[in-house]
Amino acid sequence: MFMVHRQELVNQIVQTFQADEIDLQATTIMTVGKIANRLNRLPRPSLIVTDESHHSLAKTYLKIYSFYADVPRLGFSASPWRMNGQGLGNVYEAMVEGPSVKWLIDHQYLAPYDYYAPTLIDVQKLQTSSTGDYTNKSMDAAVPKAIFGDVVSHYQHLAGGRQAIVYAHSIEASKQVVEAFQSAGITAVHADAKTPKGQRDHIMADFKAGKITILSNVDLISEGFNVPDVGVIIMLRPTASLVLDIQQSMRGMRYKPGKRSIIIDHVANAYRFGLPDTEHEWTLNDRPKKKKRDNMGPPIKTCDACYAVIPVQYKICPICGHELEAESTGMDVDEAAKLKKLTAKDFKFVVHHPNRMQPSEAKSLKDLQEIARVRGYKPGWAYYQAKNRGFIADRKWRKQA
Repeated sequence: MFMVHRQELVNQIVQTFQADEIDLQATTIMTVGKIANRLNRLPRPSLIVTDESHHSLAKTYLKIYSFYADVPRLGFSASPWRMNGQGLGNVYEAMVEGPSVKWLIDHQYLAPYDYYAPTLIDVQKLQTSSTGDYTNKSMDAAVPKAIFGDVVSHYQHLAGGRQAIVYAHSIEASKQVVEAFQSAGITAVHADAKTPKGQRDHIMADFKAGKITILSNVDLISEGFNVPDVGVIIMLRPTASLVLDIQQSMRGMRYKPGKRSIIIDHVANAYRFGLPDTEHEWTLNDRPKKKKRDNMGPPIKTCDACYAVIPVQYKICPICGHELEAESTGMDVDEAAKLKKLTAKDFKFVVHHPNRMQPSEAKSLKDLQEIARVRGYKPGWAYYQAKNRGFIADRKWRKQA
């Protein structure tokens, strides 16, 4: 029995099995929902294989595992990590780690990549929901300020003419991106989970055939979407999910001789999770729970004179005395901002600290400055945090910076 969570993946697995001459009569390949509704009618399996097995703790999966309690289970996942910190140890007994992303690139199993991202991102408006990821409302408010640079012009400059997948945070935003590409004479189409199946299948077929250059979507083309020749990924969806970040950023890295993937990260997800080949520490155990997500912090803003981060209610900067202007309510993108090409050396901190140090764990100004660098915070953030926690005396930080 082979379980997947989307119908598109069923078709993909069937095609793969047929190509490898596997007897489909001896297998059951279905979505999790269909299996759960037909437990008493399906042939009893001798092995249960779960694709994208980080979903395995969801109720529907557990219902199936409970029904076939004595049947061995095998799960596959490129990112065995859950937003709520719960480990997969209740479902699986052992974890077998495959080769690292770096090894796969070096040995031509994955395409090498170039990663471009804004040098800074305003994360203050991003708020998490009960799921652990950012709320739609906060992304609506934050994304226009987080996207530094015009999406179309950066695509034309960095990857003009190549097929690209765009990950947007909302249907409205995705459609607006499509309109922008179309206005520039570039063939672009939007698709999401609510797009009628027939229309969606037609779009996917045209995209795979090369008739569509830009395919913009909302969390649809992530897990298991098979587009071998796509080499450009445009990220317009900020996320607090390591799983989603890995799936989306690496979607264009399927190997092909001479291919080099281009990742254009307009929302600085890299400053939260690192690059595609950043090392992570995987485990079946639960992650330690935290009372509060430290990376969100209190409502704050940045002084545009000294870059200190201060409470949002301040009208005069307590650090330099600069009179602060009221925040603009405009939703325009800063088209003058530049994208920075990121390399592995930019993420030495993330690689050496796979669990990612939180501000509450910092022991010095230096720790806070490193956190600020990795996350893309402005310099004033480290000073303000260090001063409040008694790490430094006033203005001492300037000698260390």
